Amino acid sequence: MIDQNFERELNACLAAHWDDMVADLDALVRIPSVEDPATAGPGAPFGNGPARALQAGLDLCERLGAASKNLDGFCGVADFPGERATQLGVIGHLDVVPAGEGWHFDPWRVTRKDGYLIGRGTGDDKGPLLMALYAAHFLFERHGRFPYTLRFILGANEETGMADVKHFHEVYADPALVFTPDDEFPVCYGEKGQLQGAFSCPVPADARVERFAGGMALNAVPAQAEAIVRAESAPAAPRIAAEPAGPGLIRLRAQGVQAHASTPEGGVNAIHLLADYLLAHDLCAPSERPWFELVARASGATDGSSFGIASADEAFGPLTMVAGMAGDAEGERTLTIDIRFTSAVPVDDLQEALEGQAASCGARWTASRVEPVFLMDPQGDFIQVLAQSYRDVSGDDQPPFTIGGGTYARSFTKAAGFGSAVHGEAFPSWVGGMHAADEGVPEDQLKQAFKVYAVAIERLMRLDL
Repeated sequence: MIDQNFERELNACLAAHWDDMVADLDALVRIPSVEDPATAGPGAPFGNGPARALQAGLDLCERLGAASKNLDGFCGVADFPGERATQLGVIGHLDVVPAGEGWHFDPWRVTRKDGYLIGRGTGDDKGPLLMALYAAHFLFERHGRFPYTLRFILGANEETGMADVKHFHEVYADPALVFTPDDEFPVCYGEKGQLQGAFSCPVPADARVERFAGGMALNAVPAQAEAIVRAESAPAAPRIAAEPAGPGLIRLRAQGVQAHASTPEGGVNAIHLLADYLLAHDLCAPSERPWFELVARASGATDGSSFGIASADEAFGPLTMVAGMAGDAEGERTLTIDIRFTSAVPVDDLQEALEGQAASCGARWTASRVEPVFLMDPQGDFIQVLAQSYRDVSGDDQPPFTIGGGTYARSFTKAAGFGSAVHGEAFPSWVGGMHAADEGVPEDQLKQAFKVYAVAIERLMRLDL
């Protein structure tokens, strides 16, 4: 249970400062912090947008009472001082995925509508990080000092590689415990392994497909794909639009449904729609067919069954696989793959299967990221304190869970994903989830997260670290 006086103080803080919190979130959302290699440089390794957002986040930490340091634009730290140097860590990120298509609201501002906050980053991860930061500020003002140092780690590259946390580890050791407000409540104690990479092959000299591209992010089911083909006409088909693109050329656009790569079941892969269409209507040259057959197989199933790698285990459920981005440049065609795997199949077996698929059509498979399965003890004190803190605030007693997503938690020795979304909670159809158009979060959900984080930090500070 929560002390009633403590809860009254939390509610009073929200009543007095909620509009200020929303204004701070709006200021962060207004920075389009998408990785941009074209503007990368010293102090901005991921481009101007992530660098601006990182500094804005650190400035906010300073305003709320933490001493901050910018680590060359890779990430930043902000410390609320404690009686001991031992650290309790909170890590979140200020970079976001591209806005993409299909928005009905401005992605680069916070729109308040019917109790929701809409904008890129409101749910992933600017809003949740802000709630944890304000909870820490509330406790710091209340106590004046923590038993342990409370270290906030602000990332700028979570969405496209996590080079930020790698840089952090080059400078600092792990805090004793870490949670990331970039997941769901009640608490996530495990994450599937991740295998990411790309198939590639040369464009044949007699290619009829002059352009084939789709997807905005490696870790998402793509909602759009486009091809330009040498043809006089193109048959009608669901989700495919055709228009002239010049003498003897047709532009084809496929419309799918975007979804996160960790939960791809509800998505419709536009790359698959387009590759399947080209094959079905003989719009590619014979020399191109093996490549587009590979693309169609890779993008046609999200459980790995099309590659013979479907598998599952008790802790995590089934493997997932997503073909997220297709493109062609400098005479090469590429297709990215994101696999979230369990302990049921060794990663070496997955690699062998992918290499075999590539060899079947004269392509290459190149892995760019391999992360092992991450699993904490769900009965340990750390996970139980987090879960009970959520239960006491919300009254929701669902158990801790595992995910297919990859958060910062896997990068630390003892860590967990902890809110601010609620596991299994559904939004209205006009509100998008993480990485989707019209990304949004309920105001009540963020208010609840503020309270949960305050209760959890208070209790974690009592553990023997």
